[in-house]
Amino acid sequence: MLARSRTSFQTLATTPDESIGNVFDKVSKMLKIPWGKLGPGAALEQFCLNSDDQQQLPATIPPLPSGQPGKLAFSFSGLHSGVERYISARNGELDTATKLALARAFQAAAVNQLEEKLFLALHWCRQNGIVIKDIVVSGGVASNKFLRQR
Repeated sequence: MLARSRTSFQTLATTPDESIGNVFDKVSKMLKIPWGKLGPGAALEQFCLNSDDQQQLPATIPPLPSGQPGKLAFSFSGLHSGVERYISARNGELDTATKLALARAFQAAAVNQLEEKLFLALHWCRQNGIVIKDIVVSGGVASNKFLRQR
């Protein structure tokens, strides 16, 4: 969203399929990450931060698809499907190290898409003579520590 004033907003990018929050939740559930008092997306983030598992992670996680590269539009359904296909190809049987590697690969791919779209939006604004003074990140995924560190 581009806020031109306190009451005037313009959508710069949206998704025709799944929101990032829904995909975080679905991937967490597919990976069977226990979430207790956390929501599934927050549990996935916490699982990725698992410092007890510093073992060598498997290098078998293929690159996950990015949504609509080069376009000012989000798409997380391909990322969701990529994780689903990876799990399905292994009949749902993943050891903890593989789950951790897949969760981290998913999280990185989702955040990379957010970063790419932000850069595209900033470029669009520059091309259109719009000076950006502040960037606001909001919503549930905005609290993700991996995203915030980027």
